[in-house]
Amino acid sequence: MEFELDDGSPILAPVDMVLIGFDNRNATTRVGPDGEPMTPFDDLELCFESVSPEWPGMVVCTYHLQTSPLLAAHNVDATCTEVAEWDDSFQAQGHLFYEYEDYTVEETALSRSCQGLLGRLVERGQVIGFAGSVGDHSMAPFRFKVADESVNTLVTEGDEHLHWVQPGAFFYWKCYSPGADFPSGVLAYPFECDGYELPSLQRDAGFKYPSGI
Repeated sequence: MEFELDDGSPILAPVDMVLIGFDNRNATTRVGPDGEPMTPFDDLELCFESVSPEWPGMVVCTYHLQTSPLLAAHNVDATCTEVAEWDDSFQAQGHLFYEYEDYTVEETALSRSCQGLLGRLVERGQVIGFAGSVGDHSMAPFRFKVADESVNTLVTEGDEHLHWVQPGAFFYWKCYSPGADFPSGVLAYPFECDGYELPSLQRDAGFKYPSGI
């Protein structure tokens, strides 16, 4: 699922969840398979684990972010920003999830410079990041993994009981405030509309959550 947004638009948490990993791959340029450069190539990724009793163990990852308030020193510390070429970028920490694998990256001096707030709880509707650009396209894709007793035979490394799902099949598209109630098992993305607006400071891509909370 992808949201087409203005570069720098806030991305909101779709469910109560905890930050468990990040991978800062932001770069000035990435050369695609066709040899054409994509400038910029914003590719910060965040991974979360749901703490909602309705979606226990669900993993939520979002990527192509310009920045995030959950990385307290991103674009603040000179060593935690974009690199020149996308292939040169690897600044990760925590639990990360990809197409066929998931694994944990230990903290390094480089990842520590981002001051990622791993373990931080964000509630549904709170800002988790700001949309970036990949060339001339502004977007922020989400992907979801849900737990099940069955085995995911595609997994080559990590939890074989987590399965990628198509969010469009069960997402509820409606404007609502984060406090709205829905039937059990419904995921609903909290758009800003119908009188619900973020505080003005959270519209600024320089917004950061304080560390230690």
